[in-house]
Amino acid sequence: MDQNQRRARIIGMRKTPSHPRTTSPDPDQTRTTYFIQSRSHSGAAWEPASGVRVSWESKATALERLAARREMQPAWEHRLMERITTVTEQPTTEH
Repeated sequence: MDQNQRRARIIGMRKTPSHPRTTSPDPDQTRTTYFIQSRSHSGAAWEPASGVRVSWESKATALERLAARREMQPAWEHRLMERITTVTEQPTTEH
């Protein structure tokens, strides 16, 4: 590597993008959890189901809990929700 190539490499290393790169999320950095919401009638707001564990990582387990909730409270409406959490890493300002 000659001197000009070294200079170009050093200058290239010093440059940082002014905006973060947009990339597809790494599957290892994405996490899905499931939880139940309930409401007493169709005009009511959806709320977290009381008396149950907050969330489950297994959809099969969450579906079992949803079925149990529906059996326990047949007059209420219940739905399964999923929460997808993605971790994004990017440079930050030093100010």
